[in-house]
Amino acid sequence: MEIATHCARSRATIRRLDASAWRAVSARWSELEFESAWRERAERMRARDLVRRLARYLRDFERDGGRLLGAEPRFEVELAHDDADGRIVLRGAVDRVELRADGSVVIVDLKTGKREPQTDRAVTHHAQLAAYQLAHEHGAIPAAAGLPPGGAMLLVLRPTAATKDYAAPRQPPFGDDERVGFLGRVRGAARVMAGSSFEAPFE
Repeated sequence: MEIATHCARSRATIRRLDASAWRAVSARWSELEFESAWRERAERMRARDLVRRLARYLRDFERDGGRLLGAEPRFEVELAHDDADGRIVLRGAVDRVELRADGSVVIVDLKTGKREPQTDRAVTHHAQLAAYQLAHEHGAIPAAAGLPPGGAMLLVLRPTAATKDYAAPRQPPFGDDERVGFLGRVRGAARVMAGSSFEAPFE
């Protein structure tokens, strides 16, 4: 639900999210189209629940001394390359750039699906989070430039555990091995995309 999740990406205060975010969502609800009345009711209930979960996360974030540095910045990183790989440019956008109480920066991506990874172990090799970390390392996220890395995190708003309002699995800051491994994956993908043909696996 883009309208609902935008509330957390914006620079809104906790009070706005908690007390008036739903009014903001409701004001734009007519922009959406639904195939039936029952579908509209179901999606409205889902959006309201997402807003509640976002508000809970942001309350916890503020309580723990966090501060939002940026929302929805775009980045572009040109990787070093050789003649075999050609020019490789990594582009993307970040949902949230957060400063934690210990002074480190955590890059956050919001997820509203039901099948997202929800443990630290499950995001160890998560490519999207790794791309965000690489962008931070290269100074491509100005709000975080020069600040120590705290890794990258998914904010999962529909966790499988019924007792949790959200899950926040975090990928630790890059070590040398992790960086080399991810760059190898990027270069491998670039070669495939640049090729005149590729093999598609099938069963």
